[in-house]
Amino acid sequence: MVAILKNDGAVAPIIGALLLVLLTVLLAGVVAAAVMDNGVFGSISSSTPMAMIEVKDAVGGVPNAVQYKENFVILEHKGGDPLDLDSTFVVLSGDGSSYVGKVGHGGFKVYGQVTAKYYDLTPSGTCATYKSNNPCIDDGLWSAGEFLVLNGDDSINGTDASTVRVSVGGYSDTSNNYGFREGSQITVKVFDSTTDRVIAEDIVSVRPLG
Repeated sequence: MVAILKNDGAVAPIIGALLLVLLTVLLAGVVAAAVMDNGVFGSISSSTPMAMIEVKDAVGGVPNAVQYKENFVILEHKGGDPLDLDSTFVVLSGDGSSYVGKVGHGGFKVYGQVTAKYYDLTPSGTCATYKSNNPCIDDGLWSAGEFLVLNGDDSINGTDASTVRVSVGGYSDTSNNYGFREGSQITVKVFDSTTDRVIAEDIVSVRPLG
């Protein structure tokens, strides 16, 4: 009778190879799902631009001592990625004032917590004053070394629809103009609209005009 010998040593390498193949297939499936979730030609994950933004100056006050058009917040791009103005927006918040309603048609000034949102930083989405204050953005990018000048009257003309949205003290039906109280602190946040994440944040005191 011929004895049959069992070679257990040959089984282990085969099982190991099968496990490696199975693991490779699983990983490929995970990667494919991630890519499909972001579009066939998209990247696996969106990335937020990295840039250092600093408030260079904030000057102004609230009416009637200071007009809204005399309020300025100046932001400097100190370094990092150029920011595409189509996908970048800015939010200012602090103690101040805005005008509710239309000038000369029963409107009135309201004082309190002001939030001014710049939804469109491109030249086409804002008024002539904004464009003249910001010649550097004609290329659609906010790059290192460039300044962005925001003004309390950056709404189209203070009465018409604007890509600047201002709310104050619970009122959202404002003329979208604003002024921040001198000596108070305002918070400035720069967002990437693609990822809805904060690119930069800064806090600054408002110095009086003059």
